[in-house]
Amino acid sequence: MSDAKKPSYTSIFNNVRIIGQLFAGDRLRWQTELPIGSPSLPFVLHLSCFVHYTPHIPLLAQRILERIGIECPILGGPENCCGALHVHMGDAALGEQAARIGIGSFRRARPTTILSVCPDCDEMFSQFMPRVAPYRHSNISEIFVEQLAKLKPMMRPVNRRVVIHSHDSNPQRQRDKANIEAVLGAIPGLEIIKADHAEGIGPHCQILAPMPATLRDAMFDEAVALGAESLIVPYHSCYRQHLKSELRWPLSVQHYISLIGESLGLHEEEEYKKLRLLDDVDKAVEMLRPRFEPLGYTADEVRPMVEWAVYC
Repeated sequence: MSDAKKPSYTSIFNNVRIIGQLFAGDRLRWQTELPIGSPSLPFVLHLSCFVHYTPHIPLLAQRILERIGIECPILGGPENCCGALHVHMGDAALGEQAARIGIGSFRRARPTTILSVCPDCDEMFSQFMPRVAPYRHSNISEIFVEQLAKLKPMMRPVNRRVVIHSHDSNPQRQRDKANIEAVLGAIPGLEIIKADHAEGIGPHCQILAPMPATLRDAMFDEAVALGAESLIVPYHSCYRQHLKSELRWPLSVQHYISLIGESLGLHEEEEYKKLRLLDDVDKAVEMLRPRFEPLGYTADEVRPMVEWAVYC
């Protein structure tokens, strides 16, 4: 990719930062870099760029872990991309640099475990992790399974019929699928319906390579025909791609962490969904006006951000 055609990553991350702030306010807290001499943090939740559009996911993840006695502060922030964005945009070398910087930045926390909620972060960090890893890095679904004995006594019935959307393009995604099924299978009252068309393509659904419309339609049509009430997705990118389907099909789209939270009596507002289901950019901007005007932004500044982030 020539320099003239390279995207402005600063603009992209600025969009992420502002929309994330409008959605989460000061509820979502993170540290970009720990000062030298900081105390060791055994568990750390890494929060990369686009997860900020769906802050209910990391917020619930933190609260679920707190319920079982795991304090899990967040490191990262809007500019702390794992490098996947750069790779998607044709900057493979810059993507590798970003991944290696991220891997190195965790060392200051002296963690035993770095947890992720993003499949791209899993892929990038796994690819460039040192041969002798200084800490364990895993998708958060693995810790939920490992701590399931503590979670199960706290779970309350969620009487719902669901189909689980998943990806199985590589061993990590296959582990995520098995982990999510195991955790959701422990929720009393939840009926997981086997479906033939719920598999996505690639490691996750995303803007540059969304699930083809024919496959998406088959998945939702089948889920409705099977009597499902919800389609459960594994990743924030799948959530962003599929929740607009609530406008066409009588199904709710939920991230699996929301379902775990529900079983524990935990709830976080899904601001992204609220705006997308308005199905109107101007109405979405007006809904955000009481949040962005006190911060000094105008509707003309926020509108293209909402259009790019929510109505993509």
